[in-house]
Amino acid sequence: MLSDRIAIVTGGASGIGRAIVHRFARERAHVIAIDRDAVQLSETATASALIEAAAADVTDHGAIERIVGETAARYGRIDILVNNAGFSYYARHDASTLDQWRATQSVNAEAAYWLAKLVTPIMARRHYGRIVNVTSIQAYAPDVDVTAYAASKGALDAWTRALAVDLAPSGILVNAIAPGCIHTSMCVIDGEDMTQSADFQEWYVRRRKIPLGRPGTADEIAGAAVFLAGDQCTYVTGHTLVVDGGLSTTH
Repeated sequence: MLSDRIAIVTGGASGIGRAIVHRFARERAHVIAIDRDAVQLSETATASALIEAAAADVTDHGAIERIVGETAARYGRIDILVNNAGFSYYARHDASTLDQWRATQSVNAEAAYWLAKLVTPIMARRHYGRIVNVTSIQAYAPDVDVTAYAASKGALDAWTRALAVDLAPSGILVNAIAPGCIHTSMCVIDGEDMTQSADFQEWYVRRRKIPLGRPGTADEIAGAAVFLAGDQCTYVTGHTLVVDGGLSTTH
C-alpha cells in the first residue's frame, strides 16, 4: 500500500513509532526513522532493509534539517511525514515547572512544526504529500497530572486542521490520529503497568469504560497511519481519527 514511498517517522525506536516504522516497511515504504535513543533505534532498523536509522533529538533543529536535506538529496523526494515523537511528565499543575511545560511543547508541538516546515516545500514540488500527526484523546478528555501534555496534543490537533487548509492547494493532505489507551511503555508509571492494575481491570475492562474491553495495540495505530499515509486516502484532510476502542464515548 506504500510501495516505494519515502517516509520520515519520528519517535521510531519504540511503542507506536516503532510499530508504524515496521508496518510502513512491510508495506514497502522506505522509512527514515528518527529517535534520540540510538540503541533502540538500531534494533528497530534490523527488521527490514527498508528502514534507515537516523539518531537525533527532534528538538535539535539543525540535526533534523540535516536529516531532511540528506533524505531529499538521496531519494529526490519525501512523500510522508509522521510526527509521532512525544514527551510527557506526570504532576499536578501547581507542582509543575515552566521547564517541564516548555520541554513538553518543544517535543510534541514545536518539533512537528519544524519538520513540516522542512518537508512541505519538497512535497509541494511534486504536488503530493501526506502528513500524519499523532495526538491523543487526552486533548479532549484529559486525566489528572497531564496538563502540559493535554495542551500540547490539543495544539497539535488544532494545527492539523489549520495546516490542512494551508497545504491543500499544494496537494498535501494533513491528518491526525488520536490514540486512546494503547499498551506501550508509556503505560508503565513508577514501575507499574497501569493496564494491569486492579482499578483499570475493574473499570476499563470488566465495566467496559473502554467498550471493547481492552487496551489497544501499537500495531492498531500503525494500521490507521497506513491508511492516512497512503494513496487510498485521497479525500480526507484536516481530520483526526480517534482510535481508542470507544473510550472517548464513555469518558
